[in-house]
Parts: sequence; C-alpha cells; structure tokens
Amino acid sequence: MPPGQILCGSLVLLLALALLTLPASGQEPEIERPGPPAVDDLEQDTNKDGIPDGWYNAREAIWEAKGGVVGPHYVRFACTQRGRPARLSRAFGVDGRKTEAIILGLWIKLDKIQYGERAGEEPSMLIDFLGDSLRHLSRGTFGPWTHTVDSRWTRVVKRIAVPPGTRDAIMSVGLMGAKGILDIDGLTIDLVPVGESPTTNLVVNGDFELGDPAPAYWIVNNEAQRVFPGHGSQAAIELARSGSRVLTGLSLPVDGLGSLAITVFARGQGLRGGGGAGAIFFFLDNFGRPIAGSEAGVLAFEWAGSFEWRKEVNDVRVPPGAARAVIQLEKSDSLGRIQIDDVAITAAPNPDVAAWAPFHADEDTDDWLKVLPSPTIAANSALDFSFLVPVPAGRKGFVTAKDGRLSFDKGGRARFHGVSLIAPTAFLEPDKADELADRLARSGINLVRLGDLDTPLGPDRSLFDDTRDDTKAFDPLALAKLDHLVAALKARGIHVALELQSNRRFRDQDGVASAGLLPAGGGPAALFDPTITQLGLQSARSLLSRVNPETNLAPKDDPVLAWITLLGEVSLFDLIDHPDDALPGEYAQAVRTLAQKSTNTSGSGRRFWQAVEMAHYKEMVDALRKDHVRVPIAGCSHWRREPEFAAAQAAPPLTLVDDRLFWFPPSFVAPESKSQLWSQDTVMGTMAQRKRHAGVAYAVGQWCPLTQGAWALPYEAADVLLAAQTAVYDDWDALVRRGVFLYPAPWGEGPVGTIGGEDIFQVGEVANGSPPVYAL
Repeated sequence: MPPGQILCGSLVLLLALALLTLPASGQEPEIERPGPPAVDDLEQDTNKDGIPDGWYNAREAIWEAKGGVVGPHYVRFACTQRGRPARLSRAFGVDGRKTEAIILGLWIKLDKIQYGERAGEEPSMLIDFLGDSLRHLSRGTFGPWTHTVDSRWTRVVKRIAVPPGTRDAIMSVGLMGAKGILDIDGLTIDLVPVGESPTTNLVVNGDFELGDPAPAYWIVNNEAQRVFPGHGSQAAIELARSGSRVLTGLSLPVDGLGSLAITVFARGQGLRGGGGAGAIFFFLDNFGRPIAGSEAGVLAFEWAGSFEWRKEVNDVRVPPGAARAVIQLEKSDSLGRIQIDDVAITAAPNPDVAAWAPFHADEDTDDWLKVLPSPTIAANSALDFSFLVPVPAGRKGFVTAKDGRLSFDKGGRARFHGVSLIAPTAFLEPDKADELADRLARSGINLVRLGDLDTPLGPDRSLFDDTRDDTKAFDPLALAKLDHLVAALKARGIHVALELQSNRRFRDQDGVASAGLLPAGGGPAALFDPTITQLGLQSARSLLSRVNPETNLAPKDDPVLAWITLLGEVSLFDLIDHPDDALPGEYAQAVRTLAQKSTNTSGSGRRFWQAVEMAHYKEMVDALRKDHVRVPIAGCSHWRREPEFAAAQAAPPLTLVDDRLFWFPPSFVAPESKSQLWSQDTVMGTMAQRKRHAGVAYAVGQWCPLTQGAWALPYEAADVLLAAQTAVYDDWDALVRRGVFLYPAPWGEGPVGTIGGEDIFQVGEVANGSPPVYAL
C-alpha cells in the first residue's frame, strides 16, 4: 500500500548550489531567471561538452547521435551498478504568481531495468519547486517507469501543480539509482497560466495526451493503452483485447441537463461485424448506483469492421433522477482493435450551461471556524486523555492469545486503539520521540504499530546499515533512535506491535539471486526461497533478542511488545495482480518446480499458494518460539481477502490475524457522499468478517480511507468514530489508524504535501496532517 517515495535531498542541495551564483538577498531586487524552452529536442551541444545545451550534472548520461524518435540525437542513461545516480538536470525560472501548473512531456524507452538499493531508486523524473532564497517548497514526480514502459518509444506527459511561492525549478531525469538503460528524447515544457480559461467539455484528458503512461483521469482495464500517434496529435487510446475498456466520470453533475452531446474520433481494424466495440453512458445517483432501468447503460456509438479516422457525433438524453454520468469505451471480444481520440462531451443543446474550469475548486470558506495547528496537548488539560492509558506498558504482563482473544497473562482483556508510524517516523531524534509519545498518550492511544522499519531510506532512517553491500547488519544510529522511541512509549503506557519484513531491498552481497528484480520485501519469493527465509529469520532473531539499553530488556522479553507480524503485504497471492513481474526470472521456474514436487493435489493454483505460505509461517513461528518469543504472532498483514489467503492467516501455529482495511469510496459517488456513513452496508465490518476465524484473535493493524488524490474526505472525523464503534460492536482486539508521519510537525497543520520545507509527499492517509482526523 505505501506509496514508493523518492528521497533525494542531497540532489536538491547540490543542484540548488548551481543557482547560488546570483544574489538572493531580501534587500536586493528580485531576480527573475529565464523560463524553460517549450521544446527541447536534445539536438544541440554548442559548447561540445557531450551533453545537450541547457543541461548539467550529468551522471552516466550519453548523448547519442543516432536512434532518436524526434530527431537523430537522444540521451541514454546506462548503469551497470545498482545505487549509482544516473541522471541529468536542468534549472529554470517559474513564477508561481503567474503559473499554476507545468505540463511535462517526454519520449522514453527502457531495457533491463532493476531496482536500486533504496526506496524510490527507479527510472523517473523529479521537479523541485524553489521559493525565495531557494527555499524548497515541494516536489513533483513523474514515473517511476520500471514496469510500465518497455523497449518501445513511449510518450509520457504529466500536469504538475506549481506552488504560488515558486520562483525557480530544478528538473532531473534518469535511472535515479536503478540499474539498466533509460533513453529519453523530445522534452516539452508547457507553463499553464494562472486562471485557466473555462471549458464546456465535461471530460478531462479526452484527447489522452496526459499519461504516465496510462491515461490520466481514466480508469483502465484489461490492457487498454495509449498509442502513438493519435488523430492529429501525439496520442490516442487503443482497445485490442477482449474486455478492454477505459472509463471516466463527467466532471459536473448532470441533474438539470436535458441531454449530453458526445463527439469522438475513431479508427477501427478488423472489428466484429455485429459491433465489436462501443461507447456507453452509465447514469448514476448521488451514491454512485445506476439509475433504475438503465443498469446496462445507454449506447452512444457502436463500431464494426475496418475504417480510417472518422468523426462520430450523437446526443444522449439524461434520464430522470440521474445525478452523475460515466462514459465507458469498451471492446467486447478479441477480434481486431479500435483507436479512439478527442472525446468531448458537452451539455445539449446549450454547452455553456455546464462550463467549468478544470483543476480549479472554489469553496466558500469565509464563515468557517479557524483551526489553529496544535503542536502539543497540554498536560492535565481537558484534551488530555492519558488517564485512560495505565503506565508503564506491560504492567499487566505479556499479551497472549486465549480463546480467540488477546489477553494479559496477569488477567483481563487486552484491547488496543492505536496508530501506525509511516517510515521513517520510527527513527526520530530523542526529543521528537518524546514529543510524539506525549502527544499519543494524551490522545488516549495505547499502541503504536512499528511497520516498514526495513524501508531503505538512507542512513539513520532505516533498520539496515546503508553503508554496506548487504542487509545483514543493523544501522546502529537508527537502532539507538528506535530504542529510545520504544522506551518513551513504554513509559507512557503505550504498547508496540512489530512487523518484521515488508520493504527490505536485498543487495548484491546478500546472496539473493536477481536481487534487483525482486519487489520490496522479496515479493512472493520471500514465501519459498530458502535464502530469503534465512535472511529474514536471522534479522528477526537479532532484532528480538538484542537488549534495548534504555529498558534493559530485549523485545522478546519485554511485555511492552503486544504482537509480532512476520510480513507486511508480501504474499504469493500478489501474483494475482502482478503475474508478470512479482516473480522474476528463475523464481517463476522455482515455484513451478516446487508445485510439481508438492504432495498437494490442487496443483499450482491458490490452494498450493496457501500450503506454501502456511509452511513458511510454521517455519518462522517454530524458530521464534524456540527463542522464547511469547507474544501472539501473525502471518502477513495485508489487504487481500481471497478465501485461501485468509485461511493461511488463521492456520496454526499463528495465533493472530493482523488485517488491513483500506476503504475505497465508490469511484463515481458525489463528493459530499464520500463517507462510510452513506454506505449501504457496514463496510469495515463486512470486510473484516471475511478474515475472522473462530479461535483466532483479530486485529486491524492498519485502516484508513483511500482518498484517491485528495488530502482528506469531508466526513473523516465521523468515519473515525464509526470505525471505533465498529471495532467495539464487532469485538475486534485492536484498531490501528494509518498513520503518523514526520510531517507536518505541528499536528493538524496539513494538508500533507503542501506546507513547504521537507514536507514533500502527498500522503493522504497521514492522520496528523488532516484537520478532521489529527485529534483522533
């Protein structure tokens, strides 16, 4: 679930120094640096330095003279060692008072790509926006393209918002630490002026020009893809497989509109004669449900046979009761292919009644009460709920699993209301760790879930030593920070739950085959590869048996530990979603061989995966129990809900299910209805029921709504209360909200990702960044 996050702070610093030759004193006139070129075809090298004009800071970058897609020249990044920052950069002026967004376009192709050694080391483009005195404001990201682009030239285009305080931008593109080859050509840079003109087209990206490489603002199914060129443009959408489809919601409500006028350009080849492809409207109510009587949709166009680009026009009546509308382009069978471009939908007969400004949202907030950031909760104040949290944590003895419930071995039920820490928040400086522990205790929190500790984010910010060529030793400075955090939490009555492996990036000296091809945590191979299993077991034993000098106890001997989870979102069942890249090369053959040797009569499908996972969990649990680990142990904390996966999580000797409940608001529901309050069922309770098992304790180790690009939903505060009520009513053992992040430092100052400084990540599920949620 956690998004890949690219941390290149040193890169920002190095590149910013290139701009410091010009004074930026507050007393001196403001300097406006030249803006970017609209087109850079990478064809000029006036100073003969081997890189195209306007670019600098070249690392592993070669200016090739033949083979480009726009002209003969292009730039190739070729790196044979993981972790080397192959890249190229350029800087230019951007005035955020005049420019609201920048649209970047680039031709790219890739070959033989492997992940780097740190999180985010993948082929991509970054653009850092700088304000006065080169103060960093935010970062836009483009990519990564590791598994989305192949060895064919592909056009990627993205619109990135520019913060109003921006004065300069630094753009970098390259492998960014990955291994392999990345070729680029034909950069375009469009500056979007503030106050973009309204449009009557209710479809965003109807020309399919925006795509990274999947078309932005469209939902894509069954390998529908952008192709190049389109109808008089760079791109179109192509449907070639049976069941290929793309769909998008219209940008404004349709209630009050009599009809919709739709115009598209289409080109077909070998389509089935009876109508092999079509365009269909679906009309929905405010809750995203189809209008009665129109569940099958309303056909706007049907295509058959072969034909060159042609314009299609139609009017479709809006049925009574419709509040929203969705347009779907689909192909029904495997015969032929169709390309579609320039989709335009307007109100009919008068388009102007539904004019709107894309990417702009006006809110009447003048009468809203101001919510001031709250860095702390004063001790003994009305908001201090620490009296609900007995100190120290562990005073009631170890947490155990008994009769399908978590209990304390000295008696009494063990129930937890907690938060998870988003990496690298577990590795805080001591004073910040104390502040966090105070804030959580005074919020009534009695558990912190420590997951993703192995996310490789650099020195002092990850469990494993960043200076080594393997992951066999811990980072001593990071461990010292973790020790202090655990001691601070314990002293304030807060238990910890520990996840052992999730985002570990194996390095070349670990002895893991094809380490650079494996997903984070080892992916599905972690469940059957003996080398990965032994590395995981060695690390677990070392971490659990090492004495914390601040508590004088090893984690396995400290009753502050509530439970252990072996894996975080690492499963063979991930092959369902990523069949082509989750098990690279020899691992795919290894699992086939294992299936052939298995005595399981169910072959190589899900029942076989279940058996393999159960065997892995048993090996790990048996080894930890021999080391006298006493607390409950869960298998894999994951959002997956397949019956076979769920059964593996409840199989002995596991004694706890550590679940993840991520709620997706319906895609086309009205914004004001994006809440579990309006759901037709109990949502979280219904999801949880599929992983509840008699005799096995149940904890929700992470939960949050997925905001789908927004930083908060309108009723998140009420949803927090609803989740807690559901946990009580359905008798869960723990409810843990995802999550607490490093930023914003003052709680409630959000939205996360827009506050400047190092706060550069769009992480919608951050509890301390969302005013409706931060008070918990």
